[in-house]
Amino acid sequence: MNTNDTNELMQLLAHTTTTSELKVFDEKLSQDIRQISFSDYINEQIFLQNISPADLIAQAGIQRNYGYQILNGTKNPSKEKIISLCLALHLDVAQTQRALKIAQTAPLYPKIRRDAILLFAIQKKYSVQKTNDLLDEMKEEPLQ
Repeated sequence: MNTNDTNELMQLLAHTTTTSELKVFDEKLSQDIRQISFSDYINEQIFLQNISPADLIAQAGIQRNYGYQILNGTKNPSKEKIISLCLALHLDVAQTQRALKIAQTAPLYPKIRRDAILLFAIQKKYSVQKTNDLLDEMKEEPLQ
């Protein structure tokens, strides 16, 4: 089962008729989500982007020691830090939403004003600083 394909999951769920089938579906879904940790996902993106961890942490505006703890999996980042890391990596919306899902935080919703601004910044590949400037201009709290 591919966790990226919501339509496939909806079809499987639609064909689930018993509670025992629902339990199997839930177990498979949980296994798929747990297959990768947030730190593994971000480290994979670091490798794919060919960026050093130090550069990523600096571009994300995260305190150095805390950034390394996120990358080695000893600290769980807040939603704000996840978004900062994704912006610094220039991830697209789908990749950012996946990072949020893997970290078990709420996704960004376009109906929420601040989230819509963040989604815009992600689509436009803004830096963390430019995103914070935009949030300030729009009278919203900056990424922390």
